[in-house]
Amino acid sequence: MRSRTPTAPVLPRPAATTLIVRDGDAGLEVLMVRRSLQASFMPGAYVFPGGAVDAVDGSPEHQALCDEPAERLLQRIGVVTQVGDQALAYAVAALRECFEECGLWLGAPDHHHPGDGGWAPLRARLHAGASMAALAPAAGGLLATSTLQPWSHWVTPVGLPKRFDTLFFVARAPAGQVPEVDAGETTTLAWVNPAAALDDHGRGGFPMEFATVSTVQSMRPFASAAALLAHAAALTSLPPLHPRLKLDDSGRIAGVLLPGQPGYDAAPGVG
Repeated sequence: MRSRTPTAPVLPRPAATTLIVRDGDAGLEVLMVRRSLQASFMPGAYVFPGGAVDAVDGSPEHQALCDEPAERLLQRIGVVTQVGDQALAYAVAALRECFEECGLWLGAPDHHHPGDGGWAPLRARLHAGASMAALAPAAGGLLATSTLQPWSHWVTPVGLPKRFDTLFFVARAPAGQVPEVDAGETTTLAWVNPAAALDDHGRGGFPMEFATVSTVQSMRPFASAAALLAHAAALTSLPPLHPRLKLDDSGRIAGVLLPGQPGYDAAPGVG
């Protein structure tokens, strides 16, 4: 019998995702984007705007432009989610990925219009490599980390080729801004009611991965954006969730297990 060659464990990369919410005709709505079919991670799936944390996101330059003191940022995000002094990097990444993937600058003054070209030239500069700190003066002056409320903390299961240690945030949709796809990583966007999205997914439409489905389910009890944001602001502890892969007898992935579910303790993973 051929033995498997041991492979080095894939360490999870820090990442940030933002649930942008508003009130629609059917009640609470959240913005979702569909990933390109050519994407290397979750192709074709509906997700929330987000991506990996970059090294520059946690720089003193970004810290100096935050609209809240470092101590408050650490308490609200670092302590609550157990990411400690990485709180700044996660928050800036959430702001950056939101602007990059759907063109929304969170925390800008209501109906702010940055110059003759609007938001498009700033977004093009970001795509070309400019940092959020470089763009902040034209966008309103500060990086509004205070608009982000931690919602959940997920770590991709051991055994997958790409792993992320992801903070999910919630934020209110900025007034007067219209989201647009980047036509690269994302190809479609939609404001969706959580209950309707889950029903559509259950019928075989609206493709979503496990953590996304669970996140949409967590939003279902809230009738309005205000109710959801108030709940998020009151959370005092969001320890990381470590799902584990459920394997069949041949070692193929048969599902995903959460702590407390039958078989979780016996599944491959870390504490």
